[in-house]
Amino acid sequence: MFGWLKKKDRKQTAAFELYRAMVTQARQPDFYAKLGVPDTMEGRFDLILVHAFILFRRLKADDGDRDLAQHIFDVMFADLDQNMREMGIGDVGILKRIRKMSESYHGRIVAYEEGVQSGAAELAAALDRNLFADCEVSNEQLMAMVGYIHDALTGLENQTILQMQNGAVHFPDVPDVAVSAPQ
Repeated sequence: MFGWLKKKDRKQTAAFELYRAMVTQARQPDFYAKLGVPDTMEGRFDLILVHAFILFRRLKADDGDRDLAQHIFDVMFADLDQNMREMGIGDVGILKRIRKMSESYHGRIVAYEEGVQSGAAELAAALDRNLFADCEVSNEQLMAMVGYIHDALTGLENQTILQMQNGAVHFPDVPDVAVSAPQ
C-alpha cells in the first residue's frame, strides 16, 4: 500500500548520495593544485557545475532517469541555499544569489553541451569562459580538463542507471599535469 513512499525515499537517498559524490569529486585538491581551477567560492561552485553537467547528461540520456536528475538538482540548490544561510546571508540576498546561480548553471550546461558536441576546441573555450574565467590557465591544464570531462562522460556511459539509482557513481581520477612554478 505504501510502496510509493519507499520508492520516493530510495530516489531521494540516491540523489543525496550522487550529490555527495559529485561534491566530493569537485573538492579533489588536484583540480586546484594541478589543473589550475581557482580555489575560490566561485571556482568550487563552477567545478560542481562541471560535475553536475557530466552526471545530468548521463541521467538525461535515453536510458537514463530524468526524475533522479531533478532530485539531484533540487538537493544541489537546497545545499547551496543552506550554505549561504550558514555564511549569514539573509533571505533577500539568498533569493537573488540562487536566481543568479540557477542562471549560471543553465548557461554553463548549454555551453558545455555545445562544446562536447562541437569538439575539444569548443569545449576548451567554454571552460575558459566559465570555469577558468577568473584566472590564467595554461593550454596544457585546459586540455587536461577537456580530457577529464570526456573521460568522465565515457565512464558514466559505461555505468548502469541502476547503479546510479542505488546512489553509486564513479568519476575518473584527476589527470596529472606538470604545473610550472608561478613566476
